[in-house]
Amino acid sequence: MKKTTFFLILALVASSVIGFVLFREWRGTKKELATMSEQYEAALQSNNAAPLVIRDTIIDTTNNSISYIYHPIQTTGPVDGYVSKGLADTLAAALKVATNKIDRLESKIISIAGSGKGERVTDTVRKTEWLVLTDPVFDVKVNLGNDSIFPSAKIQLDQAYAPYRKNVFSRYEYRSVVRASDKRVEISNIYDVNKVPKSPRWSIGVFGGPLATPKGLTYGVGLGLSYDIIQF
Repeated sequence: MKKTTFFLILALVASSVIGFVLFREWRGTKKELATMSEQYEAALQSNNAAPLVIRDTIIDTTNNSISYIYHPIQTTGPVDGYVSKGLADTLAAALKVATNKIDRLESKIISIAGSGKGERVTDTVRKTEWLVLTDPVFDVKVNLGNDSIFPSAKIQLDQAYAPYRKNVFSRYEYRSVVRASDKRVEISNIYDVNKVPKSPRWSIGVFGGPLATPKGLTYGVGLGLSYDIIQF
């Protein structure tokens, strides 16, 4: 009997500690989600949403590439409220639809700067002298005879999405990564809004464990209808 009491007390203490830790995680996550929600709602009301925050930047020195990670916006309402009206109207006009019919909208600014010393090259056939600058992105040629400039640049962008949940109390949200083929690339003014269906509060699920009956507690499994009072 004493051994049983000891294990029950030990289990109670462990449960209390675990419950306290999980509660702190839930409270921190709830505060973070509330802050993000307030920012999104303020942007929606002003119809002048701010660009998304880049959460992480990863530079791959082996491949000379750079990756930007951010959280796209997921909303059950129209996506046009999270970007400038001009951008939404322009893209909707190109698709020949109303702005509230857009299910997904992306926009970003890609910029890159470089420098280097050109190499003088003589074209013996045309009898012209060129100044040539070549690197992984830029290809610039200058005709020194008539000062004509022929610039070109090529950048590869790769993008992927994946679900992410910080902990068991957090709701799933998507993270996105944009990878540029050159680490000098800077990505800014990111807008990425996705229209998603509303999550139903009612659900049917299977439960198991202690059950309260008129005769006391018992153990078993059952099928029940549940309603989410709080959705993460």
